[in-house]
Amino acid sequence: MELNFKIQRAASALGVLAAGLVATAAFAQDDPAKVTLEQIQAPQATACDGGKTYTIAYSHSVSEAAIVRQVRHFATERSKELGCVTVLHDNTQNNNLEQQINAVQGWVTLGVDAIVVTPIDSSALAPLQKQAQAAGIKWLTYLGEMDDSDGYVGFNHAQSGQLIANAAVDWVKANNVENPEALVTTLTGLPSLSPRWTEVEKIFAENGITIVSKQDSADQTSGLQLAETVMTQHPGLDIIIGLNDDAAVGAYRAVKVSGVDQNAMFVGGQDGSLEGLTAVNEGGAYRGSSAILINDLGSNIVDQALNAINGNGPSFAFTGTVWASKANQDQLDKLLNNYK
Repeated sequence: MELNFKIQRAASALGVLAAGLVATAAFAQDDPAKVTLEQIQAPQATACDGGKTYTIAYSHSVSEAAIVRQVRHFATERSKELGCVTVLHDNTQNNNLEQQINAVQGWVTLGVDAIVVTPIDSSALAPLQKQAQAAGIKWLTYLGEMDDSDGYVGFNHAQSGQLIANAAVDWVKANNVENPEALVTTLTGLPSLSPRWTEVEKIFAENGITIVSKQDSADQTSGLQLAETVMTQHPGLDIIIGLNDDAAVGAYRAVKVSGVDQNAMFVGGQDGSLEGLTAVNEGGAYRGSSAILINDLGSNIVDQALNAINGNGPSFAFTGTVWASKANQDQLDKLLNNYK
């Protein structure tokens, strides 16, 4: 039970908790990864015609997280840009199911047009989903999936894993690293996240990179401890791949404390958290992060909900992820500015 709790807390920091806790959904679209931002946004050119107004409610399971606060900010900004949308936010924190149920029940009673929810427990929320949809309210999920939903706002874990793996391979080739060795962190308690490390395993195997250690870690404390241990066991360690930026930032601290030559190390994370991007911007061993475009993510919450309400445009889609590194300082600066 304690281990499960730790895994849930760590995953919450990722902002992806529900992705691993809920049942596989029946997608209304074959491949959300192929939907473009332009396709998502195009229907909004006429969404406000005729004086139409909309109320969209959004519940995240860890609203206190910094990255979630920014996603909420960008959702609100998108609603202001459109001018005919009001976005409601709840105060669900620390995966408190009772808080989320109370908030969603209130929105159903209020008669909002759409509810976008990170489902803490899909079984517990299913009756509310049924009640909402019976009242004509569109039900979309964010990251986590639920059967028979009207939309899905997510991002692509496979793309994230491929970006960081290919960046590490490029670094190995550019620096002529012989017999490269890697540490890869995982979170096996949440198998839906597995493309974040299985894509790395596949690409590393294809390019002769040996993974000398693969262990669960999704927070800074365990990332630091794990890196310290593996660097001692494998003094020739060249690469550390974090399941997320938290694990990688912890490992990066271990690298700095150890005094090893940062030019001889590749550390990378996933998500594009503020701490991760700040570490990248230092220009040391933290080479980059597979960063979710949180401005687009916030905007997509509003746009995909509108598409579901109006039955016009995609309501199931992934938000893009990019490789954030010093090689593209303009992009890195823009990602950092998303947190200001």
